[in-house]
Amino acid sequence: MTTGFCSNVFSCVRTHGLKLGGLAFLSAGLFLGGCNGKLKDENESLRAENADLKEKVSATEGEKTAMATSLQQTQSEKDRLAMELANARTAQPPTPASGYSDNPGYPKQPQAQHTSRIRISGDVLFPSGSATLRPEAKAEIASHLGELKNATSIIIEGYTDTDPVKKSKYGSNQALSKARADSVKDYLVTRGVSRGKISTVGKGAANPLSSKKESRRVEIVVAE
Repeated sequence: MTTGFCSNVFSCVRTHGLKLGGLAFLSAGLFLGGCNGKLKDENESLRAENADLKEKVSATEGEKTAMATSLQQTQSEKDRLAMELANARTAQPPTPASGYSDNPGYPKQPQAQHTSRIRISGDVLFPSGSATLRPEAKAEIASHLGELKNATSIIIEGYTDTDPVKKSKYGSNQALSKARADSVKDYLVTRGVSRGKISTVGKGAANPLSSKKESRRVEIVVAE
């Protein structure tokens, strides 16, 4: 009797033990399955967030490139307008129909019946990058004194080549050409030409000739 009873008890315990073990294993499986599902969801969320961040970075880079291009175009337009303004300032205006110039840069004077143009090489007149007349240049200018003293009006135009100004105190070709025209004017005044009938203009690299050497020049427009 005792042996049979124990055998039944052992069988019962074993059966219940197996059931409890199965439940524990099932619970662990469900727990791990829940964790795996949660991790999967988190991974999908991270992937989506990463993709969104990459898209935002790409958009930011595109905006940055567009801004740089726009800035470059704006600077180019600014440079173009500055060049046009400089050319407009140096361009000689046409004489009004009344026969008098209303440009503050030129003296008011009657329209002349005849004009002539004296062209002198800038290399003869000045050292490179300088507005100081060479000694031999004064003789070249003095050879035209008779015509200049009898003129009704004189316009002295300074020109340079297209090379940028480098070793010079003048910051631009226009400034250098104006200073050279002024130097010729000052010399003419010392030789007896009336200052009041002389005007000067610096045209920089405008109206170039067939070579850079020929483009570097001073032209004296004489109105009789």
